[in-house]
Amino acid sequence: MTRRSSRALALLASVLLLAACAPATIPLRPGTSAELAAQARRAQVLAQLPVWRASGRIGVADGQRGGSGGFDWAQDGESFDFTLTAPITGRSFRLQSGPDGACLSGLKPQPVCAFDAASLLRAELGWVLPLRELRTWVLGMAAPGSASHMRYGPDGLPAQLQQDGWVVQYRSWDAQARPLTMPRLIEAQRAPYSVRLYVEQWRFPEAAPGAHGDAPGRR
Repeated sequence: MTRRSSRALALLASVLLLAACAPATIPLRPGTSAELAAQARRAQVLAQLPVWRASGRIGVADGQRGGSGGFDWAQDGESFDFTLTAPITGRSFRLQSGPDGACLSGLKPQPVCAFDAASLLRAELGWVLPLRELRTWVLGMAAPGSASHMRYGPDGLPAQLQQDGWVVQYRSWDAQARPLTMPRLIEAQRAPYSVRLYVEQWRFPEAAPGAHGDAPGRR
């Protein structure tokens, strides 16, 4: 691990670690025609909602060390603004990314900028995260552009996604989210790296026409 990585992880040393207990294994299966159709409708609805916000708790690990904290994630099309805050010290860092590049602030006196957000996180924090894919995975969908394999759980909702060498587990869903049932606990792993997101609140500033009622995921 580089010295820069150690300093970055030291920022998170005071936060709570992720719960170590693994959830019970649930039976997985291919989706039925009705479930696949519902997933296609989910994609259509979310395509009309490029602006969203999620907040909750996040944990990361690289196989040796890890930490967790509160997060706030604001997505606006291709741009995002992500803030992670240590709950005890209140220290935080902020990652902003858009078409012109990405900047990371809070770790050094001045923001550090680069062309690519994922490369910036890897260089400054030592984190290997598929940010472009993660923003789609967190919505409960496969990312476009590469092969994927989705499996479903007993509730008829996505339970596991395999894509680009990562395994994404949807441990629980928020049936109270609007306009769709949304993932609540998401775990993405590609040894030795892992990220865990627990979304306490989903916010969609504008609801797509016809998104309510029989929206995918509503049971």
